Amino acid sequence: MGLGMASRQFAQLALHIARQQVPSYGSKFSPKKFTQPSLLACLCLKEYLRLDYRGLEALLSSAAELRLALDLRTVPDHSMLHWFARHKVTPTLLQRLLARSTHLFRRPRRGRHVVAVDATGFSRRAASRYYVAQLRHWRHTYLQWATVVWTHPQVICAQQAYVGPNSGYRFLRPLVEQAQAGRPIQRLLADAAYDSEAHHRWLREACGIESIIPATKGRHGRPTQLPYHRRMQRWFPHRKYGQRWMVETVYSVVKRKFGEALTARRYWQQVKQAFLRGVTYNLYRAVQLYCAWWRLTLHRALMAFAT
Repeated sequence: MGLGMASRQFAQLALHIARQQVPSYGSKFSPKKFTQPSLLACLCLKEYLRLDYRGLEALLSSAAELRLALDLRTVPDHSMLHWFARHKVTPTLLQRLLARSTHLFRRPRRGRHVVAVDATGFSRRAASRYYVAQLRHWRHTYLQWATVVWTHPQVICAQQAYVGPNSGYRFLRPLVEQAQAGRPIQRLLADAAYDSEAHHRWLREACGIESIIPATKGRHGRPTQLPYHRRMQRWFPHRKYGQRWMVETVYSVVKRKFGEALTARRYWQQVKQAFLRGVTYNLYRAVQLYCAWWRLTLHRALMAFAT
């Protein structure tokens, strides 16, 4: 199963979830040359293959199997794809797509998920790090992407974007509420940037979630008197906290597979591109798990036939 088969499976999967979230046409006066789910799946394929709009147009022109998988009768122009991404794709729509993509994965046996929260940064320019380091007077800001990741299937279930560098402390509650809307959460793992007695109290008492966050030291390095902080300082569960590194693995895959820089120039377009990468990663993860299952099934069949 090479790149061609994986790309076709990815395109079919993207079209499947897009049809469940957007109507076929935006207006009854539409020329009906392309459907909105097909164009949205094209944007996911663009991020998946790290192409620009002209590159995607050229690929679709030469790949009849991809056009069939995307249900395209004709090839959309690069300007049409850019217009659709700018005017029709919204962050709310991409959040719904992300929530829908999580239903492609099985639930854990115990019925509740262990999640890890963290944030990473996407570069807002294509310049190299060496070039940026030489410009001492260049104020370096970037788009920060915070996510909630299910540790067992390594799937993104919630995401937020904001201008960094920023700790993202105030985005913990919206992220948890967004993640809980899809699946119940049993345990939440986060680094010390999200440490707060108020967060522990809200997660444990209001949401019923076991929060494991390393506690910072109290004032002048003295032990704190807050109950949850004191518990984290004295009896920190290091073995359970080890699963938090799954979110770092997800970030590594996203940046190696889809790039660490954003191609969009305007801020809101960059936010939408970051959200689109979250959806693309989930679809990519679903395709990879299916390929692994297919290889395992074929291997077992061959071994049974050999014996």
